[in-house]
Amino acid sequence: MFRYEDDGHIINERGKAVDVSGGHDNEGRNIIMWKKHNGKNQLWDIEYVKNYKELKNGEWNTQYGFRCNIDFHIASDMSNRRFIDIHGGRLAIRRPDFKRRSQNWYFDCTTNRIRNRSNNYAMNALGNGG
Repeated sequence: MFRYEDDGHIINERGKAVDVSGGHDNEGRNIIMWKKHNGKNQLWDIEYVKNYKELKNGEWNTQYGFRCNIDFHIASDMSNRRFIDIHGGRLAIRRPDFKRRSQNWYFDCTTNRIRNRSNNYAMNALGNGG
């Protein structure tokens, strides 16, 4: 389970942050879990596919910081603003492609999991580093 914090971190139940491996803003770079250190490679923007203020369905889950069942992209705060994507069976950052459903995520309020819209994969990142 992940929680989106006001400062832009996505934190798992062990307190580790979603992190772009090595802090490099390169296409296809792996997503891992790492000790929170406030680097840009750990800061994310949740960008809802539609303006969530206008949506009627999808309650706000204040415990986890997400709208329920509303598609969003997870955009890195690094300079190229790459999205978290499923690439070759792993999580990686890739250039935004709004036609690629593997870059669309939603928060499942039943299971409290971030899921991928293309295959319903529950977000899970490698490693417990840091």
